[in-house]
Amino acid sequence: MRKICTIVMALISLVAGAKGFVTEGNGLRNTITASVKGKTVLYTSELDGAVAAYSLEGKKLWTANTEDKAVVFKMVASDINNDGNEDLLVASADGNIYCWSSKGQLLWKYSPKPPVSFTEVAVVKNNGKTQVFAGGNDSKLYELDTEGKEVSTTKVNGVFRLMDSGNFLSADREDLFVMTYGHDKYRWEVFGIIDTETKAFKKQLPKNKKLKMLSKMMITDFEVADITKDGLDDLLFYGTNTAGVFIGLDGQFNQVAEYIGKNKEKQRYAHSQGACLLPVRDEIAFQHGGFMHRLSLKGEDLEVTGSRYGEIIFNQLAFDAASKQLFAGGQVGGGNKMYTYPVNKASWLTTPQTKEGRMLEVQKNIETLYQQALKFTPPSYQTKSEKEWVMITPFQPEAKVMKKKGGDLKLVVQESWKENTSREELVAAIGKDALKKDKRGKYNLSRAEIIKMAKAYESKGEPFTIWAGHVTDPFYLHIETLEQILEVAPNTCYGFVYAEMHDPNDPRVVHFVNEYMPRLATALRKNGKAKLYFRYKNMFWGASSHQGIWKDMFYSGKYADVLVPAAEDTSSRTQDVNFSGRVGMLMGGFVDDYAMRLVDDNPTSWRPYTPGGQRSVSPYLRNGIMMAAYGGHYGIIFNNSYLEDPGLNSLFALMTSGAIPLVEKEDIESVSSWMLIKDVNADLIHSVDDHHNMKQFKTDDTNAVIANSQMHWAGSTINDYDYSKALGSDYRWMNYMPEMPNGMIPVGPVEMEKDLKGAGIPYFVTDLKTGFIDGEDVGAKEFGKTISSEVSKGAAQMRINVKGASWCAVRIDETHIRVIMVDQGYINPQDREVTITFNGSKPSKAVDILSKENIKVSDAIQTIVPAGSAKFIDFTFE
Repeated sequence: MRKICTIVMALISLVAGAKGFVTEGNGLRNTITASVKGKTVLYTSELDGAVAAYSLEGKKLWTANTEDKAVVFKMVASDINNDGNEDLLVASADGNIYCWSSKGQLLWKYSPKPPVSFTEVAVVKNNGKTQVFAGGNDSKLYELDTEGKEVSTTKVNGVFRLMDSGNFLSADREDLFVMTYGHDKYRWEVFGIIDTETKAFKKQLPKNKKLKMLSKMMITDFEVADITKDGLDDLLFYGTNTAGVFIGLDGQFNQVAEYIGKNKEKQRYAHSQGACLLPVRDEIAFQHGGFMHRLSLKGEDLEVTGSRYGEIIFNQLAFDAASKQLFAGGQVGGGNKMYTYPVNKASWLTTPQTKEGRMLEVQKNIETLYQQALKFTPPSYQTKSEKEWVMITPFQPEAKVMKKKGGDLKLVVQESWKENTSREELVAAIGKDALKKDKRGKYNLSRAEIIKMAKAYESKGEPFTIWAGHVTDPFYLHIETLEQILEVAPNTCYGFVYAEMHDPNDPRVVHFVNEYMPRLATALRKNGKAKLYFRYKNMFWGASSHQGIWKDMFYSGKYADVLVPAAEDTSSRTQDVNFSGRVGMLMGGFVDDYAMRLVDDNPTSWRPYTPGGQRSVSPYLRNGIMMAAYGGHYGIIFNNSYLEDPGLNSLFALMTSGAIPLVEKEDIESVSSWMLIKDVNADLIHSVDDHHNMKQFKTDDTNAVIANSQMHWAGSTINDYDYSKALGSDYRWMNYMPEMPNGMIPVGPVEMEKDLKGAGIPYFVTDLKTGFIDGEDVGAKEFGKTISSEVSKGAAQMRINVKGASWCAVRIDETHIRVIMVDQGYINPQDREVTITFNGSKPSKAVDILSKENIKVSDAIQTIVPAGSAKFIDFTFE
């Protein structure tokens, strides 16, 4: 059983008639209402699968856990055991449908073979018969009885996205609405109403049907309610098309309600959710990012409160008609408070809400960390590095941050210039593909204009970089233009950024690597400061980079001095692999540096299911700390409009104060063992990189050294024999900072095998699908024993080991090691109980360098890494 961190129950706040309470769990993901013994209770789930029941006053009634850590995608309250109380049904990405009684007793769980990631569950009741339906990523509709036994399966095209029951076509009979996806965000494969007896569609909307905004919006919330008051249920869709969107359809799929937000309410990656307030009010509660609306049942905007990128952004809304309360469960970023609105009051929308619970705790922890960093002075044994932090960002830190003398920080702006010069030479070389352009910007600058702007930066002494290419078009700027920029701005041009050019068979990419790279490298070296920053998502740095032209480019050493690999981990499930891959490139000497990327679209896995708009800097701060601790001196950092103070000042203060030293690869002492890539499995890589395609389910998806990494497995449990499990990740969601209970396990090419063996460093060899032992293929499950053995050997060779938090050990000098630890819950922050042990001699002294606390040295030091924050301990060895 997993531990649930216990929080002292907050006092019930009575502000303008509103009640709220702090749950005893961690980040709330789902909240629904249920009727038990004639009273309303709240069923909740946490990000990693823990579920609970609470009274409306905040009394915990019971808690339970899914079998394995995974995302709970859907919760339904229904009386399954026929005792008059509503039980809890859960669709979990761990591969199970669960049914807990209203008392918290597990009545049953259903697990199909082969494994499935479940996203939807619904209950249909007709004429005394109860049917349970479930759907997931294998394109099957499962029918279960009330004891969890399989009754039937029906093939349904696509991955299940929405499913619910209702009286859509008849007041006397419930049917089942089903919507499936083929694309990860938009449109549909199947959109229809199913007769649950025959499993035939009574009503179906063609895939290519243009239904106004519904075809273009990203749906983030959904419910069933009779907003037309005709005795039949309607379908309510909440989501975003940059601005907030609410669409209502009746059972015939006629549009009966619509709200499309105004331009002034557009917010990047804003989370949208809603709740119908019938029968108490003829209104819809709708939140989009920092705005909260009262909408009429037709979608008219009656009242709005809040601000762009401001206010508390909730995870999910749930309405209870009996108590006339709207419950807002959790907070984007990992909150565990249940907020409430008394909707029986005309002024309910303006009810003041006070941040409490986990996110307030995190806010205080970060403020403490920031103030400690500002006061920190490096100890006498820490020598200041001659290098500098290079952060590509529009953010301007506070003056007191920049005045710190522990580390030099260079702030660099990023431009995105697109050139209108003829591409005749490119067309002659690679064909008409050279004419493809990025629709997100205008190609309206001449070469002369671009060079003039570069000269202006040089004359003002302002450092700059340029976003110069993307998978949609690697040629924003011609090679001649790039060379001239470096000539006219030798002191201020810090290089060029390229993003997501992952396909080694793309003729444009091949041309770039073969023709642009040699010339760019020559010009960059002459400049001396400028670098090439390559941003890639999914598991490029730990997998795709080991194939074809990429392997020659990134692992030959030809460009080690000019390449700076960075992540592009949006819509990704394998951030841990991208992290360890870049560490492997650095530790193996294939690059001289790498970059962190801290951007407001980082907190996404399967985007419609991943609430955006994190107001706390905590995820970005902790991600940045770990990247820096493992030797990343560069950063590509967006100025996130959502962030509360102190924002990125907290990260930069740790850099300029010297609390995070400018780490050299030879000083990293927490690398235990290596994963080496041989003949990387191209089919596996392609299925992961093809992340918009949801229809890729294969029965052997779980049979891989890095498994369940395609988009349709988002949120699913990581196998015990998986490389990511050895790295400390439990499920495929957001693992930017893996726990690393066995230390860091970098990824490198198989050509390193001889050197590692000679040095006595443990390693294992894989193509990512299977493993290799003595040159022979071994299946992933069997190969898991080899992975476990090698990483355990490596962990036993490290002087220091840490369990319970993401960490790095850095040698400061011959007798001092700094252990840097962060709470690994990217959007699930909580206090982490950490154990630090030693192999060989124990240190003579241990000091928390920020709090100045002397820590008693023992065989196993117990400490706490604060929720959403970090801890730095220096150990002295005689």
